[in-house]
Amino acid sequence: MDGLRLAADRRDDSRQVYFSWRFVNAGSGPISSSCGLSMDGEPDLPPLTEIDCLVVCGGLLRDFDQIPEQTFEYLRQTHALGKPLIGLCTGSFLLAKAGLLDRCEVALAPSVLDAFLQRFTNAKPRVDRGMIVENNICTCPGSIAAIDVMSMLVAQSANETRARKAQDYLLYKPEESPFTLKAKPYAEALRTASSLTAEAVRMMEFQIDAPCSITRLARSLNTSPSRLTRAFHRDMRSSPSDFWLDIRLWVAQELLAGRKQTITAIAYETGFCDAAHFCKVFKKKYNVTPRTFQQNKKI
Repeated sequence: MDGLRLAADRRDDSRQVYFSWRFVNAGSGPISSSCGLSMDGEPDLPPLTEIDCLVVCGGLLRDFDQIPEQTFEYLRQTHALGKPLIGLCTGSFLLAKAGLLDRCEVALAPSVLDAFLQRFTNAKPRVDRGMIVENNICTCPGSIAAIDVMSMLVAQSANETRARKAQDYLLYKPEESPFTLKAKPYAEALRTASSLTAEAVRMMEFQIDAPCSITRLARSLNTSPSRLTRAFHRDMRSSPSDFWLDIRLWVAQELLAGRKQTITAIAYETGFCDAAHFCKVFKKKYNVTPRTFQQNKKI
């Protein structure tokens, strides 16, 4: 929302010069966010002739069953008229319940993957993408990835310059990734690996800071843990869990060599619960502590 506000005005005056927006409640009365912030949105869904695009925010899943049926019918009508729909975070749950995501890929946060799979079996959830556009519907896991969605909407309705202006004000640099390996020791093996292994590795690279269980990883790839394990042993000569740990430690080496972050920060950024656990695993793998490696810049 802040990106949209910045893109809509010439400076930072919060005027809706280039385009406008409105907040609408799916029920009556003000809505409170999970952090306690209250918002007075319009109590009635606006006529579809008055909107060009609809962004759906789902809220907490525990309140999911309280959403009135008329909201889902409104979503179906919006889609039938060819107007773009955006599912932000759990907003994708509403689009799925409305039947609009059948056989479509859906960008989700890893934390809600299991809940989504329990409710919807016809969609194809992905936890390695910040944004997916399919069938005139965009899904996004939320968080910082929502800035990319904002940029896409602004670029389509105005121009790239306005989108870039908002990114600049937000100090957002989408081309910068803190988890890009300069050299991938597994690159040669990956070139001849199966599509299942290659896709799993891509998801592992995306979730350096938030590794999940191999069971959950397999479910997000629409396969079984045993099949995924067989593919990794055949292609990478390693189990999926060991390989994922190796990737995280390779990233940790590069971050340590950069000497720009503390060991504690690097531990969290590579998915370890604390610095002590990270140091123990790192030393077991390389026979040297992270601190010594950082000082020497090489093993």
